[in-house]
Amino acid sequence: MKVVRQPISAVLLTAVMIAAVAMACGAPADEPGAAQAGPTTASNAEQTVATAVESPATAPAAESRAPVSAAGDSTGAATATPAPMPTVGDPTADAATSGNVVFTLVEGSVARFKVEEELARTGFKVATGVTQDVAGAIAFAADGTVIADESRMVVMAATLTTDSNRRDGYVRRRTLETDQYREVVFVPTSVAGLPESLAGASGTAEYTITGDLTIKDQTRVVTWDATAEFDGSGNVSGMASVEFTFEYFDMDKPSVAVVLSVDDTIRLELDYVGTITEE
Repeated sequence: MKVVRQPISAVLLTAVMIAAVAMACGAPADEPGAAQAGPTTASNAEQTVATAVESPATAPAAESRAPVSAAGDSTGAATATPAPMPTVGDPTADAATSGNVVFTLVEGSVARFKVEEELARTGFKVATGVTQDVAGAIAFAADGTVIADESRMVVMAATLTTDSNRRDGYVRRRTLETDQYREVVFVPTSVAGLPESLAGASGTAEYTITGDLTIKDQTRVVTWDATAEFDGSGNVSGMASVEFTFEYFDMDKPSVAVVLSVDDTIRLELDYVGTITEE
């Protein structure tokens, strides 16, 4: 049988043509930039907005995409303009228009407790414990409501002193147990009677403030009666007081040799001085 030998150049030309046809027809369907790629679905778009609201500071910038023609060819990639990201929940914008106001205690504030007692020699008197070791702040939202998570008033119980070392020792060891519970903490949750605009308030006001008072390991809801004097430039002073029983906080009454009896009611007072600032 006669073998027909083709020229080497013809064989090479045929191979190149076959490879070109294969490359043109066999591109994977999921290759980036392929004509089969469809538009973003509605559900994915909603997810993108939700992500921007929850974490706007870290949301990725919109990806630049070149326009795609009907034939699947990309054109104008250098001039494509990305769609703007949603601005909902932008923390910078929120902070600029929050309108929050913060009242902060400053030096000069004094906390005290008062209890009436009967002494063997002198009869009835009011035992008073005093400390200036008090600090805290109350945050108000733009609508005047208290932001409880950002509000806290603290009195260092171990620094309360009266006119009797013996009484002080009993109160610290037994009544307040200050070795274990050093702080008396009040977390306000609501107020009533304050001016609508605290930052520029002037004159006097009578109001109530309700919240959670913690003494030792007991937390109870109490309401303070209070007064305030605003000077119109962000400074305020006043007094707040609240009364409750020893039993309400599971506390022992002071009991020493010279004390015949102790009243069931405790009165807490706070003479406060503070500043009001806008956030």
